[in-house]
Amino acid sequence: MSKFNLPNTIKTTNRSGYVAYAMPEKEHLVTAVLATMFGEPKYYESTDEDIIRLATDCAHNDPAFLFKLACYARNVGNMRSASHVLTAVIAREASQFTRATIRDVVLRPDDITEIMSCYKGLYGKPFPNAMKREVASVLQQFDEYQIAKYNGGNKSLKFRDVLRITHPVPKTKETELLFHKILSDELETPYTWEVELSTRGNTKEVWDELILSGKVGYMALLRNLRNIVKSGADVTPVLERLSDPDQVRKSRQLPFRFYSAYRALSTEGLMTGEIHRALENALTASLDNMEPILGRTLVAVDVSGSMSSRISSNSDVRCCDIASLFGAMSSRLCEDATVCYFDASYTPWDPDVITKGYRIAHYGKYESILEICANNSFAGGGTDLSLPMKYALTEDASANLKPFDRVIYFSDNECNSSYRGLYKTVQDLADTYRSKHNKDFWVHGVDLQGYGSQQFCGNRFNLISGWSDSVLPFINLAESGISTLVKTIEAYEVNSVLNH
Repeated sequence: MSKFNLPNTIKTTNRSGYVAYAMPEKEHLVTAVLATMFGEPKYYESTDEDIIRLATDCAHNDPAFLFKLACYARNVGNMRSASHVLTAVIAREASQFTRATIRDVVLRPDDITEIMSCYKGLYGKPFPNAMKREVASVLQQFDEYQIAKYNGGNKSLKFRDVLRITHPVPKTKETELLFHKILSDELETPYTWEVELSTRGNTKEVWDELILSGKVGYMALLRNLRNIVKSGADVTPVLERLSDPDQVRKSRQLPFRFYSAYRALSTEGLMTGEIHRALENALTASLDNMEPILGRTLVAVDVSGSMSSRISSNSDVRCCDIASLFGAMSSRLCEDATVCYFDASYTPWDPDVITKGYRIAHYGKYESILEICANNSFAGGGTDLSLPMKYALTEDASANLKPFDRVIYFSDNECNSSYRGLYKTVQDLADTYRSKHNKDFWVHGVDLQGYGSQQFCGNRFNLISGWSDSVLPFINLAESGISTLVKTIEAYEVNSVLNH
């Protein structure tokens, strides 16, 4: 469903009780899935129930789209838990897509146990026959080391339980022996960083050995970078791997993971120029292959109070951190970018503009994205999405300058401040800008929370969602009339369909 030609009259109230546009169900589902750590709270309540309800409806009305969304979320959006939920819904409501979905979503052995545990939590037993058949098949693609690594520890569902539920017929003698070891609990203890650190300690010698072994995955190296540096181990091979563009792409890391590592090291005074360069190169590896965003761009970064919520209970990354990071990344892509950080009226960063509720910044092409994010990750006050548009309409923004070609919002879209009371969305400001300055002006809304409402709609509005760097190319794609996020998912070529 296109976002280019929606009527401007589908009104609702957002979670703050203010007027907004309702998203069509397919867009709402996409935004919620691609901006959700499932099972985690958000500032304005969880979107978990929305995802299950919308996914169930989609399974009945357009199961092929739900199938592609599950695969896209796992393989492009890098949203693992949400893809597990969609796979469970498909197994329950659209069994004809169960086989292909499991084949594409299961990349690691514990994807199996997570999907089955999710299904049991949502629907109870028994498990559908289609799910059991496909799990029994894909289970055989993993070796003993992989199974032992993800066997579950104290988790409620282990691989011996999976075997007892699915009754797989081993295809080879090696697989038959592996299944016997799983059932008899005789799997060889895997050589992993978790096991080695727990038994031998977080020492230089242990980390040097682990790094040399090649058994530590990319994500583990990134998340343990602070521990590695503190241990005194040789960090050079770690940095070489972390900054390798091919390794970055294969790792499926969300951009904020690099910022999280940078902040952790900086907080403890462990940051060096070498580490900074490696993390910066890793973060920007994907940008090197993206088309630049030409013309003049206003980048609007929401740093309001509702953006202060953490993305999960196990993370110190907040939604405003993701917004600030994306703002810095997109400004790097833009030919001419002005960045507007906004909330409503509370602006702790600059007392001189405290009544305006925004701060304006310009960044050079080669300024550090990590430093920009670190200096601009703050959150407080209400949310007034009209402020960036008001800035664009002011004389100091437009006089003697080429008009803006677009605005890119990074926000939760929960406008809760007093733009003409409670009765207006911000859409009319975009219409005013088009009539006064640039009839071809675009509004791109990058939804970072998936609450299901928006402040813009209609012609030249493009809705995007997600925490992956894959959202940024949709700026140029939409303006070229090539695609939107929903259209891209509809046309997504799933690996399991192509290869099986």
